[in-house]
Amino acid sequence: MTKITLKFFLVASLLSGLALGACQGGPMVGEKTPLNTKIVRLGDTVVAEVDGTSIYLSDIEHAALTKGTITPGQPLTPKDPVFQTMLDELIDQRLLALEALRRSLDQNDETRRRLAVARERILANVVVEKLLAEKVTDESVKRMYDEQRALQGNAEQVRARQIVVETEELANELKDLVEKGGDFSALAKEFSTDPSTRDIGGDLGYFSENAMEEVIASTAFSLEKGAISEPFKTGDGWHILTILDRRAMPRPDIKTVRPEIVSFMTYEEIQKLLKSLRANSDIQLKTGKKSSAVNPETSEKPDAP
Repeated sequence: MTKITLKFFLVASLLSGLALGACQGGPMVGEKTPLNTKIVRLGDTVVAEVDGTSIYLSDIEHAALTKGTITPGQPLTPKDPVFQTMLDELIDQRLLALEALRRSLDQNDETRRRLAVARERILANVVVEKLLAEKVTDESVKRMYDEQRALQGNAEQVRARQIVVETEELANELKDLVEKGGDFSALAKEFSTDPSTRDIGGDLGYFSENAMEEVIASTAFSLEKGAISEPFKTGDGWHILTILDRRAMPRPDIKTVRPEIVSFMTYEEIQKLLKSLRANSDIQLKTGKKSSAVNPETSEKPDAP
């Protein structure tokens, strides 16, 4: 599956208050906490104070997630080297932001524009995060896993060897040799023209019926274990097959396929929301091009699990 990545924006706590104030045009000089860092965060922990403003544990965690130094849900404590690195970076960022306010740089048009863009991105992320928290849950992932298993039903795989040659006459001769006790693997190594399987004795490995060229699959699945096929032709030449084994299709446990299911469901839920929003919104393009219901930057759909 193409995968969908949610980005956490480190500037969330830093910019949310600034963006509101700047966009409204109100002066910010004289506010006790111009970065709004003292907004109550239930269950959060203050880890540093910088000129009367607070840096929280969640700020450290978001910064580490952005850097990719921790994974979602991974605990982060002051004993972890990553913690101190992220804290130092956030202190430096806070100092620079406060200096920008002292210089009234938040009042110029370019800064206001950039703050507005940052605020818009943060709000979009929050919507997506909330959507996925509601829709892509352990229960919904398990439900899709069970549905996929049910769709497999009693699906079967076969393991086969093949010999591919240029003429039907040679294919028939090799079939006769095998039926008289000749070693299929050795004959494949000597005569087969298929470069991908010749050196391994024509071994195609285990495959399901929909994973192979139709004529090869239909022939293989029509044979019993140990049987040898009649010669048949494809674009690669004349084939003969022998069946080494049959088995029920292996079903991976949910832990193995969970990342693929989450990726697929994430894509589906985001696209459903965007489709609904586009259908119910007034979008007027000024470029003369038709608006797509899918963002081209995120339109590559992951494979279904």
